[in-house]
Amino acid sequence: MRFLNNALSGRSPLLIDPAIAQSHAATAEKFGFTDLLAQIFGEMPKPYKVGSVGVIPIVGVIGKGLSPIEKMTGSADLNDINKNIDAYELDPEVKTIVFHIDSPGGVVGGVEETARKIANLSKPTVSYTDGMMASAAYWLGASADRVVASPSSDVGSVGVYMAIPDMSGLYKAAGVSMVVIKSSATPLKAAGIEGTSLSDEQISNYQSQVDAIYEEFVQSIKYKRKMVQAEALQGQTMSGKVAATKGLLTGLADSIDLLLV
Repeated sequence: MRFLNNALSGRSPLLIDPAIAQSHAATAEKFGFTDLLAQIFGEMPKPYKVGSVGVIPIVGVIGKGLSPIEKMTGSADLNDINKNIDAYELDPEVKTIVFHIDSPGGVVGGVEETARKIANLSKPTVSYTDGMMASAAYWLGASADRVVASPSSDVGSVGVYMAIPDMSGLYKAAGVSMVVIKSSATPLKAAGIEGTSLSDEQISNYQSQVDAIYEEFVQSIKYKRKMVQAEALQGQTMSGKVAATKGLLTGLADSIDLLLV
């Protein structure tokens, strides 16, 4: 899976648990035929209306500009989510928009903008999970007016990371030395090339990027979730029951059906 593999190789920050990301990418790469994929993963849920409530599902690993196969293997495309939001914002029949979320998160690109779109909607909004609302998915969910979860759901994972493998020891053991020649004025160029180690300056640059994204994440949460506790923003997930006591949620509900009446 292109967008996850690129991020996992250290090319971009991530907003998803690394084990889940690796498992999802491996499963998606294992299969190559569209019909087989549909049989294995089923149809992705589509938006629907219940009376005056418009429901937008956000299910699977979150990315942006995904291929049909990436979507079919269980990923949510922010471009599709944005189109669905715009459609319900303009639909006179829809009075309230509910985001039904079951996602471990995803890559960073596009999440901040979609979260801002949700936060600025003119219609009342609610996000709900009875599965997982973590990392990038929580960033989106927290932007709704109300955030509701089932007591046993997984919520949180507020944090950002980059994973860059250092294979210099492996190359050295094989008798291979990687020589990188780059422009003298660009010490941050070509960071993380296989067989090399990152310099202190390169690590510092990546750290500043990750910290800046985290600060945007937290500020976005606090825009709507003013009662969130600092101890809930340290990268951990927790049950919906616990998340409600930490300010990550505004309420608990055993089923989304309770929000559609």
